[in-house]
Amino acid sequence: MLIAGVLVLASVLASQVSDRYGVPALVVFLVVGMLAGSEGPGKLVFDDASLANACGTLALAFILFSGGLDTHWNIIRPVLWRGIFLATGGVIITAALVGLFCWVALGMSLMTGLLLGSIVSSTDAAAVFAIMRRSGVTLKGYLKPLLEFESGSNDPMALLLTMTFTTIVTASNLNWGGLALTFTINIFGGILVGLTAGWLARHLFNHLHLGYEGLYPVLSIGIVLITFGLSDFLKSNGFVAVYVCGILLNSSDFRYRLIVGKFHDGLAWLMQIMLFIVLGLLVNPSELVNVAVPALLAAVFLMLVARPVAVFLGLWRSDFTWPEQLLTAWTGLRGAVPIVLATFPLAAGFEGSAMIFNIVFFIVLTSVLIQGIMLMPVARFLKVDDPLQARPKYSLEIQRRGQMQGETREIEVLPNMASVGKTIGELDIPADVLILLIGRGEDFIVPKGQTEIEPYDILLMLGEPGALKDAGEAILLPRPKSYPPTDLDDKLGMLPENTREQYLSRQVVVVGYGRVGSRICKFLKERNIPFVVVDQNREIVEALREEGAIAVCGDASTAMTIAQAHVRNASVLMIATPDTMKVRRMVELAKELNPEIEIVIRTGCEMEANLMKREALGKVFYGEEELAKSMVSSVLIHLNEPV
Repeated sequence: MLIAGVLVLASVLASQVSDRYGVPALVVFLVVGMLAGSEGPGKLVFDDASLANACGTLALAFILFSGGLDTHWNIIRPVLWRGIFLATGGVIITAALVGLFCWVALGMSLMTGLLLGSIVSSTDAAAVFAIMRRSGVTLKGYLKPLLEFESGSNDPMALLLTMTFTTIVTASNLNWGGLALTFTINIFGGILVGLTAGWLARHLFNHLHLGYEGLYPVLSIGIVLITFGLSDFLKSNGFVAVYVCGILLNSSDFRYRLIVGKFHDGLAWLMQIMLFIVLGLLVNPSELVNVAVPALLAAVFLMLVARPVAVFLGLWRSDFTWPEQLLTAWTGLRGAVPIVLATFPLAAGFEGSAMIFNIVFFIVLTSVLIQGIMLMPVARFLKVDDPLQARPKYSLEIQRRGQMQGETREIEVLPNMASVGKTIGELDIPADVLILLIGRGEDFIVPKGQTEIEPYDILLMLGEPGALKDAGEAILLPRPKSYPPTDLDDKLGMLPENTREQYLSRQVVVVGYGRVGSRICKFLKERNIPFVVVDQNREIVEALREEGAIAVCGDASTAMTIAQAHVRNASVLMIATPDTMKVRRMVELAKELNPEIEIVIRTGCEMEANLMKREALGKVFYGEEELAKSMVSSVLIHLNEPV
């Protein structure tokens, strides 16, 4: 117990190295295990592959369940089919290409090469997003949900391939037909068990009235163990089952949701530490030198050939741009799962299993160090990174204890949900649902009709179960793709050829034709001031052009769209969009094209207004402040006082 406590504490303290120097936490935890091992200062001898395999299986079950609890169905739905292909077909393509490379270039037997390829075929996006959180950035568009879903769901396919080829290289008589049937039952059986377990778990949480709140996390542990164990007993995939169970549970409303979610977040960290330490103890650093050359060649082929081919095939003819596809290919970091999978042939007694384990260990370290360190420079070079919105330190922790009637519900609004930027009055929720309170950072806000929803707001709602469900679905809808990728012949993506000169020089460019932008345009039109509208909504742009207005469809935070609005020759850029996360990029592009342009920015958040004023982005107007000034001016005029 003393040794275990010291190792866990050392891992937690060593994680500060990860935070400070950008080294992925996986590497830090592995190093702690290696230092404690037989060839390190700790001198702990550990060579039990079966025990390491059991620890890895248990840890992955809880890690995948926690990943399911963090996976928002409404966010991944737009990328579901592409994610499923990458998690299945992409894994198979990667495994096949690496296996053929090991056979042809490294001299392994074909089956041994395919076994190695299967082991290293899954990715670990958790390491990717940990690196990005430290850098204060995230990914644009649907890249983040795609990578999250792929990494959470590709481990089971890699496991199936690993177990299949382990059976092939260790069995003397192999029934190929039975193997294919087992493979199919394994996947679909795991999905079915996971769906059933998730549905039963939701009912247990909502109908069991336990005497202590602390028993609900314990209940969730039982659910994970039963789901995995039952799936394995039925010859199905337990990893698929627990992941699907977590997703289904997260997509429903259940009591003590916040407590259970935070508990499993901490439990997942504990499982990762335990897993990495055990695997670090199992490896002998001196043996890695013997496999360094073939392992390095395999790692380079995996990073530069196998993964990109799988990604480009999986995203072929999709809405993802080439920079986004390149970034997806580069973020195929290998994590703990391949090392755990390498213990399967080790535990099965395969003759070349020790060599495979050491090669896999080397490949994982190479992948994490090279791709992890180069991740942010590559994302910045491809221009697919976005500023990360700071998450609140505190949230509303109002737990539901009663039956499902006339209750409250807490909803966290993520950055890529359609409700971000809308006011309370603009939300399409039932009239009998009341938003009582908004948790924002460390503050609580009493909502009004004009209160705008911001990323990571926690909405506390009151209503009947059915109405709350409808309201939740409306708020959690993902932000739609406002317009398809602009082709060269897309007439809405550029100004008409017959646009008059007065709209191409010294004009006013208005970004966003919402409640504020439309009023700005109305006043400009009344005074015969030429203006060009930029909006992402194609229907709005089409309607404006039918009315004779000059408008461009596109994202004003991209160079192409801002250039099409002829900002280079404009006199004023008025940013009236509620999407403040893109304002800085719009200002940066406009200043590059036209250093003398006047920038006017609208914001609905006082904190954002103060920040923009300090950064001198332009003239900033905060709605409530300007309203107060106008009202005071009216009073002063009435009292014959100087305004």
